[in-house]
Amino acid sequence: MGDASGTAGGWAPHPSVRVTIDDVARVAGVSRQTVSRAMNGKSEISAATRHRVLATIEELDYRPSAFARGMRTQRAGTLALILSDIANPFFPAVARGVFDAAAGRGLAVVVHNTDADADAEREATRAIVDSGAAGAIGFFEALDDESLVALGRRLPLVVADRRAPGEGVASVISDFAAGTRAAVEHLYEGGHTRLGMLDGAVGVDPVRRQTFLAVLAQRGHPQPADHVVSGPPTVTAGSAAVRELLARHPEVTAVFAFNDLLAIGAVRALREAGRRVPDDVAVVGYDDITMAALLDPPLTTVHTDKYELGRTLLEVLARRLDGHTAEHRLLSPRLVVRGSG
Repeated sequence: MGDASGTAGGWAPHPSVRVTIDDVARVAGVSRQTVSRAMNGKSEISAATRHRVLATIEELDYRPSAFARGMRTQRAGTLALILSDIANPFFPAVARGVFDAAAGRGLAVVVHNTDADADAEREATRAIVDSGAAGAIGFFEALDDESLVALGRRLPLVVADRRAPGEGVASVISDFAAGTRAAVEHLYEGGHTRLGMLDGAVGVDPVRRQTFLAVLAQRGHPQPADHVVSGPPTVTAGSAAVRELLARHPEVTAVFAFNDLLAIGAVRALREAGRRVPDDVAVVGYDDITMAALLDPPLTTVHTDKYELGRTLLEVLARRLDGHTAEHRLLSPRLVVRGSG
């Protein structure tokens, strides 16, 4: 039985820990790039260095993972999915649609989470290109159009819930204008004439806010823009936003929220303030996440078929991979009336 002290560099991996390329680089005294070059037979390194690296690989019993090999060599089998907030209950259902549709085509999917941050989105795009992914689906909230067009030149790209920034970039979008109009008109039909909005838009496509303001203007609502309070699309932000809205306009009797998380936060804050929902203030959300129906009272909201959105995103990307031109799909939402408004 060999002595661990005989391992190159006097280091031996724990039996339960998988040896990584960084371990090989550290023991061999080279960079990870040099390890990669030695493994791939590149000529940029000396024969002595290559021999030392390969000997270390053998001694440590390093085996590149099948996933890592796939990322480098099986370009046609790996896709990237960029999500802006994996903790938002909206996205797992979308991701499931993407994963199921990809599995049916023998494709693997790698997920990147960006927190709707421009730098994180930029880094994700670099990682996608470097990995050799076959194509990408992205919920880009912060990246500018020019960057997306540039990415679309490098690989097939489908943007989700955002207008395609240029030729060559496909898109799949829920009809936010139709969904918002249905929600706002529903509140007017319920007798509400003083409405407010909790806007959580963090991206570049503020269709919900624009449609809300357009409907209010058509209805003769005074100063509609002053009845919009913005913040992150979270439960905590929804509570803060509805308090600010009602402090500014206590006459408001109905609230439309950018998404269900904001709406849930609003309901919570209203109840804490002694306001009854929907008797004192009606609340309507957007997306129809699973917990919306479990709220007390159940949340009236605009239903987006999240699984279908994911499945359609993958289908459009697959068609791009097959050589079809960039498509633009529009999915129809529907209003689900429950107890909150």
